[in-house]
Amino acid sequence: MVRFATVTVILLLGGPGAAQQPSKSEQFFGKEEVARQVGLHEKGCKKGDAGECFNLALAHAQGLAGPKDDARAATLYKKACDKGHLDACNNLGVAYVEGLGVKKEPKQALALFEKTCKAEDAKGCFNVGLAHVAGHGVPPDAARAVTFFEKSCGKGHGEACFRLGLAHAQGNGVKKDEARAATLFSQACEARSGAGCNVLGGAYMAGAGVPRDLSRGVSLFEKACDAGVPGGCYNLGLAHQRGHGVAKNPERARGFLQKACELGMAPACESLRAASKTP
Repeated sequence: MVRFATVTVILLLGGPGAAQQPSKSEQFFGKEEVARQVGLHEKGCKKGDAGECFNLALAHAQGLAGPKDDARAATLYKKACDKGHLDACNNLGVAYVEGLGVKKEPKQALALFEKTCKAEDAKGCFNVGLAHVAGHGVPPDAARAVTFFEKSCGKGHGEACFRLGLAHAQGNGVKKDEARAATLFSQACEARSGAGCNVLGGAYMAGAGVPRDLSRGVSLFEKACDAGVPGGCYNLGLAHQRGHGVAKNPERARGFLQKACELGMAPACESLRAASKTP
């Protein structure tokens, strides 16, 4: 499964909230202030401001303007996109991929991603790459995907650098090159890709494309775990459990494995069960 890039943060309103209970934005700003901000976005959108239409779309998508309404959000994304708002075009493309408020139309999604990529938007190029990986609106083509990941990575998109690193590590659509892969994972990690930090940590543990450095691997797993990457917490737990790059510490190992398990990492849950049976 691939996860396309979207923008979800509303100016002044924070992250996604659930329609069934007070959102994080409401808890932080207060329900009245959130309603006031939504009202301002609505007024601005009616005046033809693309940015305000985009913010209003996010409010509907996140349940901040009443019950969550993906169809209304998609309509507003289109309005903003038609006025040249690239983030709106990308979010509308994702809506067409996932069927959020609109019928699933992979080709329409691809056209929107291509539009933003041609406008030099890193997220758009990343999404075009993912479409070529997954075969959304176009036959799967790993080599073609690489060209778009390269363009997006060159613009500082961390997840694109991560995907490009995987392509080089696996020889998928490009010649296998572990050293190049490690460099790309490093770029991804520096661009706040938790997955990039985790895989780079594994490279240092194994000496794949970089000199073997267990302590460096552990520090990268820590960074990945702090970013909420289940595999990062799992790898960090194993490092503490086995004394790889850090002193053995069963208690700390258990804590990291527990976090990984809670984040949905099945092997971490299995490791916890196994450890509980050990005398």
